[in-house]
Amino acid sequence: MRLDKYLVEEGYFESRNRAHDAIKAGYVTVDGNKPKASAKIDENSIVEVEDAKFYVSRAGRKLDAFLEEYSIDFKNKRALDIGSSTGGFAQIVLENGVNSLACVDVGTNQLHISLRDNEKITLHEETDIRDFEAPEKFELITCDVSFISILQIVSDIDRLIESGGDIVILYKPQFEVGKDVKRDSKGVVQDIDAIDRRKEDFEANVKKLGWELKYQSLSKVSGKEGNKEYLYHLVKNI
Repeated sequence: MRLDKYLVEEGYFESRNRAHDAIKAGYVTVDGNKPKASAKIDENSIVEVEDAKFYVSRAGRKLDAFLEEYSIDFKNKRALDIGSSTGGFAQIVLENGVNSLACVDVGTNQLHISLRDNEKITLHEETDIRDFEAPEKFELITCDVSFISILQIVSDIDRLIESGGDIVILYKPQFEVGKDVKRDSKGVVQDIDAIDRRKEDFEANVKKLGWELKYQSLSKVSGKEGNKEYLYHLVKNI
């Protein structure tokens, strides 16, 4: 039996794609070695999964790892998750004790079934954050969006966050640097200077909004194709 199929059948992961991601990240060993997803195993194989926690998406791993190295207090806060998709960030935000969570995404029927019945979640599907309205501002906003520059929505994050509120953003250079920047065959950005320049632009723009940069770091989990991504913690001070 293939290793990825075995991991799903044994309940380690919900799909072969999830199993494949874990194998690629080095979380799975067979007989002490790091194998490929296609590796064949039998009843004599010793399969070990270093990180058996179930995540609804790779985004959950990214945020969880960030919060392990840098603590942010989420407890009892009114939270908004922008670009909720399958709920990677939402899962971790809920696990960290928020009081309520509004999930906003332009798609539909994406939120993982394990989250859909959570009474703390209010789901806003087929909703662009630029059109989203809320009765009160949020104490915490998390954001993980793709195929759009984060600079196109920072003004909306700003109008939705209360003074003193926490903002956590997954910054994805592959959607920030433009189409003309050098990439490899998988779309991984190769121009480090371009990444640095765009990050500086982002930081300068949000500073003008009164956001204070508290911490930023390279995500321990790369983008799906291998792009380096970054997590930011900022606080709205004005």
